[in-house]
Amino acid sequence: MRSLVWPAIEAYAEAHSATESEVCRALREETYRSMDLPQMVVGPLEGALLKVMAHLVRATRVLEIGTFTGYSALCLAEALPAEGRVLTCEIDPDAAAIATNYFAKSPHGRKIELRMGPALETL
Repeated sequence: MRSLVWPAIEAYAEAHSATESEVCRALREETYRSMDLPQMVVGPLEGALLKVMAHLVRATRVLEIGTFTGYSALCLAEALPAEGRVLTCEIDPDAAAIATNYFAKSPHGRKIELRMGPALETL
């Protein structure tokens, strides 16, 4: 499969980005082992970018529409202050089960509320 980013640029970004947490790494690997479309998961570089953006705007609350297996929600929760909250919505029970499992494994998981069902019902 052809990459959207030049390999040299991707290697530079990986070398100069924050390292992925152990829980996020395990979640990403589980997603690739068990989901039909694992390429939907946010990767380490995108996760690092989400963390930077959350820090830059001093986010304390995040609304995520589409949890998938929870990688981006975990990244955002890691970036939020102790009182921060991530509200994330998901319609796929299999993806939500994986997300819930990994939220429970993370010290930042307590900041995340996953709501099952269409996002319009949550909003």
